[in-house]
Amino acid sequence: MRIRMGMGARKMAAQMMGSRRQTGLSCRSSLLPQASGSGRKGISTRMDMMKANTVQSARLERGKYDRLQKSADGLTDSMKLLAEKADAGEKDIAGTAADMVEEFNDTMKNLRQTSGVLNDFYRQSLKETVTTNKKELEKIGITVAADGTLSLNREKLGEAPEEMVKEILGSSGDLAKRIQTVASRAADNARTSSQSVYSQYNASGGILAGSYLSRYNFRG
Repeated sequence: MRIRMGMGARKMAAQMMGSRRQTGLSCRSSLLPQASGSGRKGISTRMDMMKANTVQSARLERGKYDRLQKSADGLTDSMKLLAEKADAGEKDIAGTAADMVEEFNDTMKNLRQTSGVLNDFYRQSLKETVTTNKKELEKIGITVAADGTLSLNREKLGEAPEEMVKEILGSSGDLAKRIQTVASRAADNARTSSQSVYSQYNASGGILAGSYLSRYNFRG
């Protein structure tokens, strides 16, 4: 049996259908901008995170090179000063010797923590230099550990004969020459590598030339 609708009922039904269609379109149109904006925000956030990670990695890498350069330069200077005092026959050289030992150990540590074939070579060269002179160094109070690091007995160094100290630590000896040469080259390589890190990241999209560089400046 067919049910006939009156004119009023048909008009009301048509109005309800139109209202539903309008409501549906309104909902869809209001959702589209939100979804688009959310997508752009997500992409922007990921790019910001990538930038931050890139800058952080560069900071860490360059920081290692800077520490290596500083310790290697310090070793070069302290070894040179120690050799000059040994040449002059100065008796009170324990403080200078302690500085040299500290810079030597710091340089060995920084070489070990900084990647690179050259840095491995420099660390091995320093280790071989002191290991080769191990017996002589022990006579004047400088002990060489298995890993190549040094320790100082100030009292024993102060009691060592001047001629022996001059022969082992003086500028004409093999020890002083080799340590200064290797340390100087390690410092130069670290300086060049530090500059290369900055140039490399700065060239790749100018990441380091913007706000991140001004905020961190690679110095923490």
